[in-house]
Amino acid sequence: MSASRHFNKTQSEQQTRAEITADITAARGAQRDLQAVGQHRLAESMREATDEHLDELSDLDAGTWTPKHA
Repeated sequence: MSASRHFNKTQSEQQTRAEITADITAARGAQRDLQAVGQHRLAESMREATDEHLDELSDLDAGTWTPKHA
């Protein structure tokens, strides 16, 4: 999952949105895969990661998203 968006101040909104969306898709897929093999604790961590990415996307839509480390 990409975190480069948090270190790059000059990244466009479209690039940031694409990265966040890709992270949501990847985390949700990992969650489903982990649930399927009985790794429920790890699946829960992927659910939490998905929630964080959804919060980021919401912030981006609201115009309040900022990089964490840039």
